Amino acid sequence: MTIAIVIDSIDCLTNGSVMTARRFADGLRARGHEVRIVAVGADGETDCPVKERYVPVLTEVSAKNQTKFGKFDRERVRKAFEGADIVHFIFPFKLEKKCKQLADEMGIPATAAFHVQPENISYNARLGWCRPFNDAIYAYFYEKFYKNFNRIHCPSAFIAQQLADHGYKNELYVISNGCDPAFVPPKARPRNKKFEIVMTGRLAPEKNQQLIIRAIAKSAHRDDITLTLLGNGPEKERLQNLAAKLRADVRFGFLPKEQLIKKLQTSDLYVHSATVEIEAIAAIEAISCGLVPVIAEGPLSATKQFALDRRSLFAAGDAEELARKIDYWYEHPAERAAMGGRYAVFAKKFSLENSLSQAEQMFADEITGHGIL
Repeated sequence: MTIAIVIDSIDCLTNGSVMTARRFADGLRARGHEVRIVAVGADGETDCPVKERYVPVLTEVSAKNQTKFGKFDRERVRKAFEGADIVHFIFPFKLEKKCKQLADEMGIPATAAFHVQPENISYNARLGWCRPFNDAIYAYFYEKFYKNFNRIHCPSAFIAQQLADHGYKNELYVISNGCDPAFVPPKARPRNKKFEIVMTGRLAPEKNQQLIIRAIAKSAHRDDITLTLLGNGPEKERLQNLAAKLRADVRFGFLPKEQLIKKLQTSDLYVHSATVEIEAIAAIEAISCGLVPVIAEGPLSATKQFALDRRSLFAAGDAEELARKIDYWYEHPAERAAMGGRYAVFAKKFSLENSLSQAEQMFADEITGHGIL
């Protein structure tokens, strides 16, 4: 197949949706498909680079969350769409809307993914508690974009249910974003001087990393724990100040893939504190490396699906329960090692190869339904 992928930007390497799109594009190419990316920062031989679109106020805010908006260029995009079997859209913003209109004019089938959880927007606007606001965003996305598609890629059963509950009439395909096969357990996990906890993700309000810092401060083993937060975002300074105030050993950084894998392979525990999450590839990468996770269990996050038992769950927002779970795994290294092996096996069901096969089927279904095959 010749597949065009439209995403506002493809060069923000700390944005999870961007990395998912890059991984999918590379995987589809490896399986023999021609993939053309329409995005800011697209630089492949058959890609279609577009200019960045400036939106007053919003551009400055989105930049803190590693997001850029693409500017529609009709002639360039038309050329990229020529001969395409299908166009797949990652976001529901202006570039995607314009490109969908052009795809319709050209008679090209199209599918869309749902990667922007409305709560991601509301939490950054400090309105995460406002359900009517979130419901309005779901409705806006549907009316202005998603109702124009027959099929939507949902990275988890959780978000598929959210869409159904909000009146989305599309056929919903639950397909994990898929884990890179390079994430594997180490041959032997080292014995660290301090208990190494890690979390990967944007430093943003809905990721709630401050809770991990507060939990470590409450831990019976606080002086023997190091927390590494891998990511960037608007909450970094606030988190640094909190760590200093509570005298918690917290380190910050962003690692390229090879170094990230090594970090996960040499850590002792993975904690995922996000209260809002469509899937969380970061958690899949961690358990693929044999790390036991401790995951926030809340009504707006899908990540709890990766917990194999209650020892890997805590009530979202409850620092004291998280501290107890951290202490449990600290005090039971043999159980932690055994469960790490189980998690690594469990993670295989979320492999990138499985996800690519399912995505190919979704594309084929749409092409068939469009009357081309």
